[in-house]
Amino acid sequence: MPELPEVENVVRGLKKNILNKKICGVEVLTESIINGDQNFTQKVQGQIIEDIQRRGKYIIIKLNQGNLLIHLRMTGKLLYNGDKDKHTHLILYLSQDTWLSYKDVRKFGRILYLSDSQLQNYLATKVGLEPLEMSFEEFSQRIMKKKGPIKKNLLDQGVIAGIGNIYADEILFASGVKPQYPTEKLDPADLKAIYENIKSILAIAIEAGGSTIRDYVDSTGKAGDFQNFHKVYGRFGQACVRCNSSLDKTKIAGRTTVFCPDCQKG
Repeated sequence: MPELPEVENVVRGLKKNILNKKICGVEVLTESIINGDQNFTQKVQGQIIEDIQRRGKYIIIKLNQGNLLIHLRMTGKLLYNGDKDKHTHLILYLSQDTWLSYKDVRKFGRILYLSDSQLQNYLATKVGLEPLEMSFEEFSQRIMKKKGPIKKNLLDQGVIAGIGNIYADEILFASGVKPQYPTEKLDPADLKAIYENIKSILAIAIEAGGSTIRDYVDSTGKAGDFQNFHKVYGRFGQACVRCNSSLDKTKIAGRTTVFCPDCQKG
């Protein structure tokens, strides 16, 4: 599933190519992608794309009236001038003979048209702190209200938005904290380390183009490079880069989790 660094790269690519373009036509090929909104085409066609933003794992395309809120889920792709195939579910035909296509092998993603007030309410009720903007105080207060494994709470999008399985493992390894360590037992040094590594690892991953594990590409079809720098994710049984112990794995919140049994606390 694309996480914050991957989504940020999609947004950056779209900003270079579709800002200020007019949506001249809409082709909906799979109704479930737009939640069966029968008025979707009427709402969107003729509008101008004024801005593209990211909030957590969400892409927000701001129109001159309203917004498109897009969640790629597991296999969704937004491609500028992408080829049409059996996995293409929606196409926005833009001015200057260009287009934006949404492809999704598993069809879990969603594209919703929301008014400004609907968007504000949705984000306020469903999306947690923005990790690249949150203060240490905001992070500490929010995370210490939770109990259970720290990884489970980093994955909770209502707590912090944008961190998924890949980056939770990498952040906790860098912080020297086991993913199953109880959140309520974290000391101030642990919290500070996790906070700082959230910001640094996400920032580095963004600049590396994100992680391409299976089929992630940005809006121009370019794969990421950060998978080549993973320290623990996907490396079960291999040697820890820090202490040379064999990396272990467990399941937390239903997700396969890789960690070092020796140099991570807990």
